Amino acid sequence: MEGAVMASNRFRAVAISLAVAIAPVSAGHVLAQTAPAPAPAPAADPSPQALQSAIAAAAAEAASQPGFAALSPAAKLAAIQAAVASALAATGASPTAIGAALVQAVSSGVVSAGVALQVAAAVAPQVATTVAQSSAVQTQLAATGQTATVTTTAATTAGGAPSVLVSLQGAASTNNAGDAAAGGAGGANPVTPAPFDPCAGVIAAYCG
Repeated sequence: MEGAVMASNRFRAVAISLAVAIAPVSAGHVLAQTAPAPAPAPAADPSPQALQSAIAAAAAEAASQPGFAALSPAAKLAAIQAAVASALAATGASPTAIGAALVQAVSSGVVSAGVALQVAAAVAPQVATTVAQSSAVQTQLAATGQTATVTTTAATTAGGAPSVLVSLQGAASTNNAGDAAAGGAGGANPVTPAPFDPCAGVIAAYCG
């Protein structure tokens, strides 16, 4: 009888030891299963060549729509801007990549400075000021006599980006109709502001 009791005690001791040894392993296994997965790495930006192709194709597509040639400069600007902004947004590129692509497109004569600024304000407002201050944009504006002003407001977009306003003006023209009268009266000829021309400075085929 005593031997049976001792054997039973040894069995219980072994069982307890096994339970203690197994418990931490089981707990660790549960923790490993419930640990949150690491956040996925951000997607890489499309290549600069891919972004240039997207900009050129979108602008050409907008200009190929029936009646485009008969549109006013403002309507042409809006059509090209909307097409390019949509194409760039669809690429998933970062604001920095979009800004660089727009500056390159202006430098290459694919789009006008005004289109680039309007697109930046729409899909990459974080870099709109940088695009506006780039040498490519400033050079094209100076060469065409057009002006652009970018203003960052106190408001923000739904995504938390700054809200940007872009003001564009075409090359001013002098009204010569009243030259004689103005000259005789000693007055200056009136200067008439022109709408921004989205094809000024653009060498792409869609601007003809």
